[in-house]
Amino acid sequence: MAFSLYDFKGVIPAIMTPFKEDGSYDPAAAKEMIDWMIAQGSGGFYLTGSNGHGPYMESKERMEVVESMVNIVDGRVPVVAHIAFVSPDITAKMAKHAEECGCTGVSAVPSYYYHLDPEEMYSYYSEIAEASSLPLLVYAMTDKYTPSVEMFQRLATIPNVKGVKYTGPDHYMMGRIKEHMGKDFLVYSGRDEQFLSGLLCGADGIIGGSYNILPDLYKRAVDEMWAGEIRTAQKDMLAANAILEVLFKYKDFSAGMRACLEFMGVNAGVNPRPMRWFSSDVKAALKADLQELKARINIEPIALFDAI
Repeated sequence: MAFSLYDFKGVIPAIMTPFKEDGSYDPAAAKEMIDWMIAQGSGGFYLTGSNGHGPYMESKERMEVVESMVNIVDGRVPVVAHIAFVSPDITAKMAKHAEECGCTGVSAVPSYYYHLDPEEMYSYYSEIAEASSLPLLVYAMTDKYTPSVEMFQRLATIPNVKGVKYTGPDHYMMGRIKEHMGKDFLVYSGRDEQFLSGLLCGADGIIGGSYNILPDLYKRAVDEMWAGEIRTAQKDMLAANAILEVLFKYKDFSAGMRACLEFMGVNAGVNPRPMRWFSSDVKAALKADLQELKARINIEPIALFDAI
């Protein structure tokens, strides 16, 4: 099925890339993850971003991952690929490849090494937009850049710049950007801990790492909120944040999420080197902490708690 970016909504996992112990990409694990997340109600996938360990991969490997995951999804939900490299030339090649693979759109952070001024940023996104006809989402990492309405009014004059993945806590500014840019400029909230706030401030969808393991809980909370069941939605939101607090205790968030997927019978591979892998003892401690949390909070069933 052919999707437009306007179909890229709901709860969207910034999916982790699964690796084998020898460091190579694991397509069999990717299929398990994707099939499970779709079954849990995920509205699409955001590939090879920070949670997808895109910056760890060279361009050929990233192309392999994007092509493989798009083929596994097989038109069931929309897919946006994060394509940014420090080099604009490589980023542009990644955009062209994503279009050839059948992605719904592409996304790119301005630079995760050099700080670009407004003219440099405009030039960078112009070069990406010229390489592909796909809609382009600016990835606004607010710890590196200070977004403004004026910034996006300028960037939106570039053909194909159609929205922003806004990863930051200032939902006031995110909401102002959406209000001024209008309904055709799509805004995605990237803060898992504030997902309901993001939607209430105007986001068209939510993209996040913990949606790898809790898509059912986040989707339920979103549905409850739009149905006017605010107290129930709040309860589920606070439960999600309590689970995040447990995972944050273990330092490596990706390794913790891979362990949680393992608890649910889903092979999520391992982290790329040099990131840590959890030993069996650490996994057991994590499961015990989650079991204690499950006993302490009273929420409707979710797959993670059912598995432990």
